[in-house]
Amino acid sequence: MYKRFSRILLSLATFSMLVACVSAEKYTNMIHQWIGQDEDTLVASWGAPTSSYTTDTAKYLTYENLKQNYIPPTPSSVQVIRQGDAVFTRPIPGSPGYVYMTDCRTTFTIQNKKIVNANATGNSCYL
Repeated sequence: MYKRFSRILLSLATFSMLVACVSAEKYTNMIHQWIGQDEDTLVASWGAPTSSYTTDTAKYLTYENLKQNYIPPTPSSVQVIRQGDAVFTRPIPGSPGYVYMTDCRTTFTIQNKKIVNANATGNSCYL
């Protein structure tokens, strides 16, 4: 039973990674569609950037999406196993709750009021 459960978890993890890759690719394709657009159009659509930086040759507009998430604890339980006339119990431990962070930072490079590049970093850049 443990091996079967492990295979199921491995399959789910693999599937989740594939879905995340496809979704991240969609996000990258979406932000690349902004290349060639006006800076003002971007700001009108996305709002004010979280931060910006200007050099002699370019301006960089960064949008950040940072979230704190909480997974609640799971209670412990007991599994009852019957083998013939014998009954056994097996404790199943619970798990503590935990907090985790997700983030996505999208930066657009602007030259002459036009978007010339876009990139994203983080663990939650997906559509």
